Amino acid sequence: MTDQLISYSQLNTQLKQANIGVTAFELQGLLTGFICGGVADQHWQTLMYQLTNDNHAYPTALLNEITALYQHTKQLLADIDGFNFEIWLPETDVFERADALSEWTNHFILGLGLNQPQLDKEKGEIGEALDDLQDIAQLGYDEDDNKEELSHALEEIIEYVRTITALLYTHFNPQRNQQEQKTVLH
Repeated sequence: MTDQLISYSQLNTQLKQANIGVTAFELQGLLTGFICGGVADQHWQTLMYQLTNDNHAYPTALLNEITALYQHTKQLLADIDGFNFEIWLPETDVFERADALSEWTNHFILGLGLNQPQLDKEKGEIGEALDDLQDIAQLGYDEDDNKEELSHALEEIIEYVRTITALLYTHFNPQRNQQEQKTVLH
């Protein structure tokens, strides 16, 4: 493992080479869902294997890269004031990016729900945010849509998903969030 975080394209290539049937953006969505849902210790690896690789472990070098991504994502989410968390999406045309955001969101909801099985019982702001995520996971468009308008709308939706992600992290990880803030202050 290097000191530098793996890039989206490098991770995508390594996942394909290892015959793991998930893309980099889907995996990041799943891992982010695990983190926001409060998955503790190394249990996230077991869940990842079950959901993405028929319960088989990943190659060690790839797992090391994904572990670094997991830790990095966790740090970014814990730094609520910095709000530096970014959703990984391919740098392709707007239609592929919209599809990728939908898949990222589906995997995020899956990861979140595995540790928070009562999501359907959430009310208020959290319930509304979860409903919005469900809608975004089913995002659709018409191939005849204006690409520029769709691109602008997509950027707004991406920003909204980032905000919901931070909201859900703080909601489902209140103790961790307070502990990490105290650590930063001291």
